[in-house]
Amino acid sequence: MKIWQWDDRKSITLTRYVVVLAILASAVAAVCGPWLVTWLMNTRHLRASGPAVGAALLVLGYLCAALAFWMLYNLYRFLHRLEQGQVFVPQTVQALRRISWCCVGAALLCLPAGVLLYLPFAFLGIAAGFMALLVRVLKNAFAQAVRMKDELDYTI
Repeated sequence: MKIWQWDDRKSITLTRYVVVLAILASAVAAVCGPWLVTWLMNTRHLRASGPAVGAALLVLGYLCAALAFWMLYNLYRFLHRLEQGQVFVPQTVQALRRISWCCVGAALLCLPAGVLLYLPFAFLGIAAGFMALLVRVLKNAFAQAVRMKDELDYTI
């Protein structure tokens, strides 16, 4: 009798489902952007107020949403390649590079917004910067593995 076991394939599949849910949640947040900005301005103590601040928050939100969609798409493709056994290929390194740049972009958007508008954005910026660093290290490890695999493939 075979007992149900958790394996790498199920883990990747679960992660892909979570990425899809994150894409859907990001889409809902993007559609509800004006309402979310109004709520934030009415319920939180921002460092500044007024229509210009609301517009800045909305632009910031949509820029972060664009980065999130691009990052999640690349993460989904990365997981799809892992599932197919295409681990040490240049496309995997490219996906990780794009993910890290999305995190850098989010950090560059959120850090100043935290200082100027609403302090919790600064913590999001710090977290995004930390994630960029981690993904960059992972990308460098994958790039080295791709180079080693290519050398091994060319060795007779």
